[in-house]
Amino acid sequence: MGKAASTVSSVLCCPCRCLFCGVLSCLFSVLTCIFFSAGLAALVLYLLFRPHIIRATAVSGELSAFHLTARTWVLRYNISVAMELRNPNKRIALRYHDVAAHAFYEGQRLADTALPAFFQDAGETTPLRAAFAGEGPLVGGVAAAGFRREASEGATFSVDVKVTSHVKLKLWVITVPGPKPKIDCPLKIQRRNATGPTPEFRPTECRVWF
Repeated sequence: MGKAASTVSSVLCCPCRCLFCGVLSCLFSVLTCIFFSAGLAALVLYLLFRPHIIRATAVSGELSAFHLTARTWVLRYNISVAMELRNPNKRIALRYHDVAAHAFYEGQRLADTALPAFFQDAGETTPLRAAFAGEGPLVGGVAAAGFRREASEGATFSVDVKVTSHVKLKLWVITVPGPKPKIDCPLKIQRRNATGPTPEFRPTECRVWF
């Protein structure tokens, strides 16, 4: 009796088991095909367009005002930075939008400014200029001590300028969403003396990542 019941149960379950295994096998085959096709397409696009990361250089920087009040630790600043942004790709054009520049001193954000959107063809270099003017408190004694140290060592200050944006890639006639590049330019800028010559600025390569 037990053997007969086992045989009947096996006969009833076998079709379901075969159907389940068939669906899993088909789904696995489809997913494998999709991943393989996507990987192959990505490899072909990479070999065809050979994408390269953009390059950024700060070519000039000026501090026409950079002074800290003694008691309130309020920093008054007037900063101007010029950059060159290069697209090293030979077959990819770039369209930048939501471009913004941010100025930092001693890790504290001083100001933000919006920059115009622009289009950059393959191999093209685009100039950018960002200006920040205003005043704001330096929080904490460490930042104020850093300012006093740099002021006593020749008034060359460590200003950090960052640029963020959204980018779209133009591949021939097709435009697709691209990465969100972040540009970081740690600069050494000498404060300008109203009666002296314009301080020399050493061009600085900026860090770019996504």
